[in-house]
Amino acid sequence: MLVDSLLSQVLIALGGGAAAELLHWYALSRKPGEVEKYKVHPIYWVTTAGMVVLGGLMPVLYLEGAASALLCFHLGAATPVIVQKLIANVPEAAAKQGPGEPTLRRFFRW
Repeated sequence: MLVDSLLSQVLIALGGGAAAELLHWYALSRKPGEVEKYKVHPIYWVTTAGMVVLGGLMPVLYLEGAASALLCFHLGAATPVIVQKLIANVPEAAAKQGPGEPTLRRFFRW
């Protein structure tokens, strides 16, 4: 299906970003106690919303004219995953041992 309006492309990409973040929270729920650590801190919900919005912006940057709905969804879903993997794999200056406090770096590891 071809989507020719920028608004439609962005909405489909937002759906892709939301799907990626839903998968992220699902992966957290599969680890005992992980969701409880993150769901009470607003910063993680703001981060989640920001990742969805970032995915929704990708058609604005990548596409010109009509595009496949699947491509728009893929752009929206791939962007949060790529950013999460980049952040999760940045080397730490000093590695801490033990579970410790929830951090954005740990939030992005799934």
